[in-house]
Amino acid sequence: MQLAVGARSDVGMIRSGNEDNFFAEADVRRGIFVVADGMGGHAAGEVASEMAVQIVARTLLTITSVLEGGASDKLSLSLRDANRAIYERMIAEVDKQGMGTTASVLVLSDNRFLIGQIGDSRIYMLRDGALRQLTKDHSYVQEQVDAGLLTPEQARYHPYSNVITRCVGANEVVEADVYTGEMKPGDVFLVAS
Repeated sequence: MQLAVGARSDVGMIRSGNEDNFFAEADVRRGIFVVADGMGGHAAGEVASEMAVQIVARTLLTITSVLEGGASDKLSLSLRDANRAIYERMIAEVDKQGMGTTASVLVLSDNRFLIGQIGDSRIYMLRDGALRQLTKDHSYVQEQVDAGLLTPEQARYHPYSNVITRCVGANEVVEADVYTGEMKPGDVFLVAS
């Protein structure tokens, strides 16, 4: 397996501050990629996303292969640990009330991918010229699309398109969605907030 990695963060055109954090590491045996987009205003969102990335990356660096026993459990546990740490800090520090973050995690090895997802950051795969979203948003508009009340096009421009229904740190407990699949030579993955 040969991986080429690029990483970049940008404040974008709407916000004045950047609450994104990321981790990217790849070698000949595996790649680990984490993106977190903080929320909560002031420094709180940035703190939450930084905490999530650090906690998740620290745990995932012990994974040598997505095929090893317990790799999926380690991924889920890393996100639960990040959730607990952020939640406890939010409760303890008054200036951190309401903080939380999204988290999208991608581990690549042995021609397989393993994904953990909480919130509305996304992971895409480009294969044979077709771009496919591998994760599903935890958002109000996605729930409306799933229920047949909105079309994907309506959801894109909906006034509540930024309302997420699950994030890391806002509640005492959170569950990640976990996805696995096959990776082929030439596949391109994008982890984005």
